[in-house]
Amino acid sequence: MREPLLFLLLILISIVGAQFEPGRLCFCKGDEAVEPCDCSQSRTIDRLNNDRIFEKVQKLLKKDFFRFYKVNMDKTCPFWADDRQCGTNQCGIAFCDDEVPAGLRRRNAVNMEEDVPTVKKAKDEECVDAGNNIDPMDRTLKDDEKRQLDAMDVHDDGLEDKFCEIEDDESDGMHYVDLSKNPERYTGYAGKSPQRVWKSIYEENCFKPDPKFDKNFLTNPSNFGMCLEKRVFYRLISGLHSAITISIAAYNYKPPPPSLGQFGSQMGTWFRNTEMFAGRFGTKWSWEGPQRLRNVYFIYLLELRALLKAAPYLQNELFYTGNDQEDAETRKAVEELLEEIRAYPDHFDESEMFTGVESHARALREEFRSHFVNISRIMDCVECDKCRLWGKVQTHGMGTALKILFSDLPHSHYKQDSSRFQLTRNEVVALLQSFGRYSSSIMEVDNFRQDMYPEETTKNTNKEQRRKTNKIDL
Repeated sequence: MREPLLFLLLILISIVGAQFEPGRLCFCKGDEAVEPCDCSQSRTIDRLNNDRIFEKVQKLLKKDFFRFYKVNMDKTCPFWADDRQCGTNQCGIAFCDDEVPAGLRRRNAVNMEEDVPTVKKAKDEECVDAGNNIDPMDRTLKDDEKRQLDAMDVHDDGLEDKFCEIEDDESDGMHYVDLSKNPERYTGYAGKSPQRVWKSIYEENCFKPDPKFDKNFLTNPSNFGMCLEKRVFYRLISGLHSAITISIAAYNYKPPPPSLGQFGSQMGTWFRNTEMFAGRFGTKWSWEGPQRLRNVYFIYLLELRALLKAAPYLQNELFYTGNDQEDAETRKAVEELLEEIRAYPDHFDESEMFTGVESHARALREEFRSHFVNISRIMDCVECDKCRLWGKVQTHGMGTALKILFSDLPHSHYKQDSSRFQLTRNEVVALLQSFGRYSSSIMEVDNFRQDMYPEETTKNTNKEQRRKTNKIDL
């Protein structure tokens, strides 16, 4: 009995490690998920993103409508005591409530054309940048940005099929953050606290396989022995975890030598940690490392499908900021992105999920939803402020994608009146920002690929050039 199991394990190891072998360095959509494939193929996810999507989505995320995300960074952890005491005086966030315009504290306008009241300019207060000792969080807003934010939130509060905990925009704890000033990267956040967060996610909130398939799920989580829906859920969490790891590896920090003392505190360097990337997503540390990398691509396809499904909604959105030229440019940029998404044939197919006996499908969908809501709440337990910010943005974006994908299935309460379907501005922002993070992750994978396999990358580039010279349709 041991020989067949050992043989199966060797097969699995060879399969998941294949993506790191010459000739199969890129990724394509498989029957259910994502498979390694030759980078010269025309329908790789890498080519779609790196050649056609990445620049468009990055351009879009620089627009005022998508830069500002409203969030409560002061919510307490609902699962364990957490005083968020850090080792430096830069760990906390100093809110400047006087800088928040009065228009953001009033009830959201229902009519887009309603006159926006003049906001009295608040007296400037000194804000202390805080968050971590490497890359503190920046919450400052310019005066013109504050004025534009006055009328940004104009959506009705419709009934929502919540896949994540959505905060009330009118609550006192909500503040705007300029995400362009707070990129996701290495922050020095390590130790028991992040381990506790991920342990809680994988142990208590992930679906678990039949023990006969994997008795060591907690120490080596995987999706073997699970039904389709549970495998999808696992891939979402694994992909989130992996995308964060890619960002940390791509923007890693090397501190200055201790011998420089306080005079060298500003002399640290940012660098691409290829060794860390290879270790996390190769088979050096875990046989499942390469599969975790595929899960990043899986979420990319899932959110790509959500954007396609929401296209009619997004095309009717005015993306109002009060700046007519900026708003027109934003609408054009959204349409350009949607055109690329429409042209790609290999989207995620949500229709295969939650099928069969309706009562069982409804129960499974509710379990799926409640698990994801719980994970979104765990993000309030992250002690590092910038890590917490992006954890909340990305789970909010993924939850919005799930809401869009499953809003018109037979067991959804929207089936009786699809006109009640609503997306708030914060949901639209979170969805595009989340998609932007996975788009950036796939671009970073290409950068690491070039570092690790320069000869293979050159060979694929030459193939591409020959194809274009021969005018072969890609």
